Order: sequence, then structure tokens, then C-alpha cells
Amino acid sequence: MSSLPRVIQGVIIFAALFGVLFLYEVRPVLPTDVFYSVALGEALFVVDGALTFIRPRASYYLGLVLAVVAFASTVSQPAHYQLVASGDLAATATLLVGLAVEVLIIALVGWYVVSRRRPRPGWRRSQMP
Repeated sequence: MSSLPRVIQGVIIFAALFGVLFLYEVRPVLPTDVFYSVALGEALFVVDGALTFIRPRASYYLGLVLAVVAFASTVSQPAHYQLVASGDLAATATLLVGLAVEVLIIALVGWYVVSRRRPRPGWRRSQMP
């Protein structure tokens, strides 16, 4: 296995483990219904972490979708900006590490997809303009 799939696998597993820590941290703060929806998303990351050992390529694409959804939902919440402005170092660090992991998954899986593209049959590089 080349190094890029190993790195993606490690980042996805880290995201799953970090998500469990994240749930422990936000449990007292979030309303019950919001907590359960966040817990469902984190459970999907845990499933994705396990899937990296069984079906790695499927896991990469699932991780990409989960990271995009998590990133979009995190960035779109004004409460997160207020949290950073409040000066709470632990919560801000958790938020920034989570965002960094999501961006890393998006970038690495995007790079993996582009690097695995194969030229079409019958297409020669000499035909390129």
C-alpha cells in the first residue's frame, strides 16, 4: 500500500477518535436533539474508521462526504464564531483541530482521486495540445 492511502486511513481514524472526545466535551452544552444529531454524524465517522480496514476506497469517499458535510455545518454556525471570540481556549482548540482534520480529509482524498485517474484508452500523450 502506498503512503497516501495510509495517511488517509490514519486521518480518518484520528477523526473518528477525535469525534468521540468531541462528543464528551459538548454533551453538557448542547440540547438533547442537537447532541443526538451530532452523535449520529460522529457514529458515521466511527463506522468510516472501521471501514478503512475492510473497504479502503469506499471509506475514502465516505470520509470525503462526511468531512464536507461536517465542514459546511461547522462553518455555517454563527455560534462557533462567538465561541472563538469568547476566548475559551479548550473549545476553540477543539473547533480548530476538527476543522483542520476535515480540511485535511478533503484535500487528501481529492489528491488521491486525481492521482488515481487513468488516461482514456486510445488517448496518447502525443495527442495533447
